[in-house]
Amino acid sequence: MKKILCFLLIISSLNMPCIAFVNSNLDVTVTQIPLSTQLKKYYNAYEYKITNVSNTKFNIVNAQIINGNDGSIAFATTMNNEPSAMARTWLIAGPLGLVTLGAGWVIGLLATPFVAIVSSNNKKKTQTESITYTNLIPLGEINSGENINVNTLVPIGSKPQLKLTIQDTKKNVLNSIVY
Repeated sequence: MKKILCFLLIISSLNMPCIAFVNSNLDVTVTQIPLSTQLKKYYNAYEYKITNVSNTKFNIVNAQIINGNDGSIAFATTMNNEPSAMARTWLIAGPLGLVTLGAGWVIGLLATPFVAIVSSNNKKKTQTESITYTNLIPLGEINSGENINVNTLVPIGSKPQLKLTIQDTKKNVLNSIVY
């Protein structure tokens, strides 16, 4: 008798109308963005576009992109992992100078200012590109038809995952969603 009663309770609870938040209330699209600087060696870039497609207003209470990195952190990591251009130049010119009786050292000395200028320009381009990736989703109300765009950098081999805690302003109910 207990088994039948439990079974009936489970069936009846599954058949109740659901008044919860539906993922169709928000349209979330993820687009991969191509990178053009040294960041592409270590990161993939993604853009999240969150659009409220319902007729009600929602309040974003908490938002987090898992595996996502801020551009400044990604820039620092990239620069720390990249060997300096000067070190690479002298790694080649040093041993080459021994073999060529000093000609490699002369070439290394002549190449040093050019390598420094190119390396500095590459570093500035990487820093400029990394600034646009904030990884921050603004909290607050999102009206019907309104959208939010967020750019993030994710280490190669990882996938970004968006966690949102949404409050329905009419029903005052919190819902947690993972995209």
